[in-house]
Amino acid sequence: MKKTAILIGITIIALLIISGILTIFIPFLQALRIVFGSVYVLFLPGFILTYIFFPKKLNKNERIDWIERIALSFALSIAIVPLLMFYLNKIGIKINLLNSFLAILVIIIISLVIIIYKKRI
Repeated sequence: MKKTAILIGITIIALLIISGILTIFIPFLQALRIVFGSVYVLFLPGFILTYIFFPKKLNKNERIDWIERIALSFALSIAIVPLLMFYLNKIGIKINLLNSFLAILVIIIISLVIIIYKKRI
């Protein structure tokens, strides 16, 4: 549990440093939007989905380590978010900032509900 908290803290500090560096070139609020929006779209949905497909409580030989989990997080996010936007567009929902944010939030919430329901965290 401590390693996870340390990793989350390091990630937040790294995002703040990156955001600080970007403020030299881009206005501050836009830099924060880019950094945190990229994490929200390209990482977070896949990261939560990896806990559904690869829970922590597997045998020692079946577990995946952090590097594999992070790589799978990017891959799953890059696969799922565009498909979701495509199908939302197909059913007639316009793709804009609010709809994209809410659709990704729904993916995250549904994934968290599944994880909590199965008690795998």
